[in-house]
Amino acid sequence: MSSRLSAVLKNRNFLYLALAGAMSQLGDRLSHMLLITIIGMSAPGKLLAYSGGSLAFVIPTLVLSPVAGVLVDRWNRRKTIARTHFIQTAILALTPFAIALTRSFLPFWIALTLFFGLDIFNNTANPALLPSLVGRDEILAANSASLFFSRIATVLGMVIGGFLIKWVGWQRGIWIDASCHLIAGLLVLNIAAGTGENSGPAETRHSGPVLSLIGNAFVRFFSELAEVLRLVVVNPLVAFVLGSIVISTFISAVAYTILIFLVQQVLGLGTAGVGIFAGILAIGMIAGAVLIGLMPRNINRPLVVAVVILIYGLLFFIGNWLINLPFMVLVALIAGIAFSWLGVVQNTMLQEEVAENIRGRIFSTREFITNATFLLTTLFIGTLGDVTSYRLALLVIGIVLLILGTAALLGIRSFYRRTAGHGQ
Repeated sequence: MSSRLSAVLKNRNFLYLALAGAMSQLGDRLSHMLLITIIGMSAPGKLLAYSGGSLAFVIPTLVLSPVAGVLVDRWNRRKTIARTHFIQTAILALTPFAIALTRSFLPFWIALTLFFGLDIFNNTANPALLPSLVGRDEILAANSASLFFSRIATVLGMVIGGFLIKWVGWQRGIWIDASCHLIAGLLVLNIAAGTGENSGPAETRHSGPVLSLIGNAFVRFFSELAEVLRLVVVNPLVAFVLGSIVISTFISAVAYTILIFLVQQVLGLGTAGVGIFAGILAIGMIAGAVLIGLMPRNINRPLVVAVVILIYGLLFFIGNWLINLPFMVLVALIAGIAFSWLGVVQNTMLQEEVAENIRGRIFSTREFITNATFLLTTLFIGTLGDVTSYRLALLVIGIVLLILGTAALLGIRSFYRRTAGHGQ
C-alpha cells in the first residue's frame, strides 16, 4: 500500500485535485467557525440554536441534490469544481459590504445559504472525478491521501479559525475564507485540460442551455433516483454503504449539536475551545487516514464500518458519566481515527461498485441522504436535549449505535455465509 501512496502522490493531476480539496476544506471550516461564533453570541445556553444554524447549510443542499448529480454527470467535472469555487469566492467577498450597507447580519445568512448550496457541486464532482485520475488499484490509496490533505486543512481551519476570527474580526475572516476558495479554483484548473469529461454513453452527456438542463434534471430526478435504488436492490454492498452513510451522518449531527454545546458552553471553553477540540479531532482523522492507507488493499471494508459504529456507540454510552476535558480529548482522538476509516472505505466501496457514467448521481444521492439525515437528527437531538437533558441524549445515542453496530456485524456474517454457499 505504501508504494501505491507514493505513486498517487507523484500523479500531478491527482495532487492538484487533493490540494484543491484541502483548500476548499480550509475555507469551509472557517465558514463553520463564523457560524458557531454568531450562534454562541445570539443564543447562549440553547442546544436547539445549533440545530437551527444547521439549516443554513442543510436546506440548500437538499434542494440542489436532485439536480447536482445529473449536471455533474453531463458537465466536465474539472471545470465544474473550478467554476463553483470562483462563484463561492465572489459571494463571500461581497458579503461584508452587504452587511455594512444593510447594518444587519441577514446578508451573512443569505450568503452562507448560497455558499453551502454550491458546495454540493464540489462534493459531488470531486469524488466522481478522482477515479478518472488514478488506476483502479490505486483508488483506496488516493482516497487515503486526499483525506490526509483535507484533515490537515481541517486542523488549520478549526484550530486557527476560532482565534483568527477573534483576532482579525469576522469581516476579515470572511475575506480570508473567500481567498481559500479562490486558490482552490485555480489549483483545479491546473489539472490537464480535457480531464473529467464523462466517458459514459452519449445519451448521458446532454449539452444544452443551462436553464433547460436544470429543468430537465429536476424532471428526471425521480426516474434516475429509481435507477440508483435499483442498484441498491441488486448490489448489497452499495445498500450497505448508503445505510452506513445514514448512521455516520447521524453521528456527525450529534457531534454538531451536543458536542459543540458541551465544549463551548458546558465546559466553558468558548468558540476558541471548539476550534482546539475540532483540531484534536482532525489530528485523529489525519492519523486515521494514514493508517487506513497503510492497510492491505483487500481489507474487509464492511467489517471496518461495523467496528467503527460500535466504537462510536461505546464512546457515547460511557460519555454520559465522563463529561470532562481529559475524556473529551480522548474521544476526539479516537473518534477522528474512526471517522477517517469510515469515510475512506465508504467512498472506496462506492467508487469500486458503481459504473463511471452514473457515479455522479450516486454521490449526489449520498449528499441528499446525508443532508436529510443531518437535518432530521439535529432537530431531534436539539429538541431532546433542551426538553430532557444532554446526558440522557448521550445515553440513548450510545445504546442505539451499539445496537446498529451489532446488527451490522451479524448482517456481514450472514452475507459472507450466503456468498460462500453460492460459490460451492
